Amino acid sequence: MVYGQQLSLIQESQQPRLDARLWAGCFNAKESSLHQLAPYVGKLKSGMVRILIQMYSEPGHTILDPFCGSGVVPLEAVLLGRHAVGNDLSPYAYAITRGKLSAPDSKQEALSRAQEVISNAERRASAVDLTRVPEWVKTFFHPDTLKETLSAFDVLKEREDYFLTACLLGILHHVRPGFLSYPSSHLTPYLRSKMFPPEDFPKMYAYRDLRSRLLAKVERAYRRPLFMQNEKQVTWRVTQENAMHLSIADNSVDAVISSPPYFGALDYARDNRLRLWFLGTSDWKELDRSLTASDKVYVSQMAQCLVELNRVLKHGAYCVLVLGDVERNGTKKDTASIVSELAGQASHSQMITKFVYDDEIPDIRRSRRKTRTTKHERILVMQKVVF
Repeated sequence: MVYGQQLSLIQESQQPRLDARLWAGCFNAKESSLHQLAPYVGKLKSGMVRILIQMYSEPGHTILDPFCGSGVVPLEAVLLGRHAVGNDLSPYAYAITRGKLSAPDSKQEALSRAQEVISNAERRASAVDLTRVPEWVKTFFHPDTLKETLSAFDVLKEREDYFLTACLLGILHHVRPGFLSYPSSHLTPYLRSKMFPPEDFPKMYAYRDLRSRLLAKVERAYRRPLFMQNEKQVTWRVTQENAMHLSIADNSVDAVISSPPYFGALDYARDNRLRLWFLGTSDWKELDRSLTASDKVYVSQMAQCLVELNRVLKHGAYCVLVLGDVERNGTKKDTASIVSELAGQASHSQMITKFVYDDEIPDIRRSRRKTRTTKHERILVMQKVVF
């Protein structure tokens, strides 16, 4: 189903009507290839996000995603002619979201910048001191590959080039030859040395050059960039703040569209610990404690977040949250119901629940197949009203 057909279905009724058919199937061949700069466990489906933006905002509106993760909402917002504000505490989420939004206007410009960075990194590589690198990081790379990679991150940090940083993060580890590491899983950093013993697969443990791989990654990023037609007329910014305290003016946001953490169902820092190390996060466990909402703090923290979202939303605007039911040890938590109740109880909130849409997650959409944690996504639609 093409986007025009989807939009006509949305407009059949004056009232927004959600329907899972609007985002059914795989969107990899239809979405902007910028969505695929770097992997992210639990990221929102771009087709669903596009529909939500079209339903609950208009071109020129400002869309806020306070838990932006891999940047699906901010990128889709800009592609649809909306101003975008993305926020996330994770340095990895911040880097790849900024990377997607700051992609050069042309592939030629992107490749030219990449060539400069690579040449600079190659010149510096021989001077890199690997004694400062933790042993667990070293186990993933050939020493010469690691030196080039570290040099490249240093150059990109100096240049504040988030697009190429995101590209580099996207090729950091995988089992395929086009990536930089020894054979490893793609989403989370686990070596596959038992499956691919070095003595049986020596080529998989040989030096992998940065140049060819990073340039190929940039080429892939521009397969379907789908840049917005009115790019000069929209603005975006990305912040790295606690969602309970955002540096956003009162009553300035036209819609909130987001997917908050799922009651500790995902370990965002652990899953990205290798990429985070290259971004300067030495203690991923400490970061995980701030990113993964445990049962003990989830309710109190989410209640404060809802008060903050109420503050920044305009009157009459919608807050749309994609929330996952979590089941562990025989106990099921209906996150949407919990958040809806919190919004109703919050003393400074004017958000009322309009409806909850239930969308079962098929196994094919999971990054981790046959999981027992999250089986349903519920789209909670709330509106800020004046009492």
